[in-house]
Amino acid sequence: MNLDEIDAEQVMNTEPLVETNDRNLAQIKNTMEENEVRAIPVTDTQGGFKGVIGYRDLIRFIQFNPERTSIEKVMHQPPEFDEDDSLVELADLRINSGRKLMVCLENGELKGVVGDDEFIKYFKDAEVLEKANTLDVASHELKTVFEEDSIEEARHFMLDNNISRVPVLDEDGKLSGIVRSSDILRMMAPRDRQDAGGTSGDRHGSDEVKMAGGTEKKQFSGVTADQLMKEDPVTATDHMNLKDAAELMSERGRGEIIFLENGYPERIVTLKDIINYVEGFAPGKTMMVNLSGLELPEEKAAVHNSIKRQLQGSLGRKLDRPEQLDVHIKKSEKDGKKHRWELDMKLDCEYGLLTVNEEDWELLDAVDEALNELNSIVRKKHEKSTEHR
Repeated sequence: MNLDEIDAEQVMNTEPLVETNDRNLAQIKNTMEENEVRAIPVTDTQGGFKGVIGYRDLIRFIQFNPERTSIEKVMHQPPEFDEDDSLVELADLRINSGRKLMVCLENGELKGVVGDDEFIKYFKDAEVLEKANTLDVASHELKTVFEEDSIEEARHFMLDNNISRVPVLDEDGKLSGIVRSSDILRMMAPRDRQDAGGTSGDRHGSDEVKMAGGTEKKQFSGVTADQLMKEDPVTATDHMNLKDAAELMSERGRGEIIFLENGYPERIVTLKDIINYVEGFAPGKTMMVNLSGLELPEEKAAVHNSIKRQLQGSLGRKLDRPEQLDVHIKKSEKDGKKHRWELDMKLDCEYGLLTVNEEDWELLDAVDEALNELNSIVRKKHEKSTEHR
């Protein structure tokens, strides 16, 4: 079944875990930890929907009097979807809203939610994801911390870069573990119950934290990444198709895969990267492709597949308003039985009309080189436009 044939009514969880707004932040934190959820809907005591609290919301506020901080100050209003929205439209809403949990409401009451668990449930069985590789969606600029870096630094690093996890490196730069935002939150002991050492959490300081076994760290910055990191991140040495990646994430109960080369982390693929790929199928993210100069159907099909892979991958993710891609190919410089391929490619998008020219003895090599050059041009223009916002 195509992803756009799967609707939200099939995907959404109609019996999600819910908190009520008469509870305090420490109690809500405990509920989220015990049930391993990253975001939780909040209703009033009569069942009226109020909002959502996520891990990042809690990390920002849990240090400061969690029993007295109002729920309204911490929760946010999530994006809403309709039951007939497709899985592709849900992915588009997820990426453009930047929120991990989306809700369906009816008469002011919560009818269902869609979060990471709901996405991965369908992704791991989606045959269309077999056509894309993790190498196409992986983050090439891997953000990491070292074992001796403080958790305070790691916390700010994740918040500043809008990421939910960070690989931890040893002194040689090899992967030794991973710290997630949920690990940081778990370390911040709730103030209204006893810790593992039998002493009650105090209500005064904002930077005292409790470690496993009841030991205390008086300063949050005194805790280092190696004290908190998990030592069993999901890793791989060879890239795989996105369906297999989603299945591996589902099996391990994790939302990321770190790809290693001789023990060194090179790239990371997250569930969000796969959602981002699926979002590329959304209406308005497609463009007209005009291909000229080829006669053989198999040549045309091969070139179209190369273009499609890039548009649904790295290049497509950088484009908000793609219009048209014109590709003209011709043979030249006959050398025995082999021809040299010359390629002119023009992309009409929000950055104007972009043109590249490539040539190679192999047709698909010329196409890939042109697409990579086009991707590089778009990336630079995208980064420049982001800097000026």
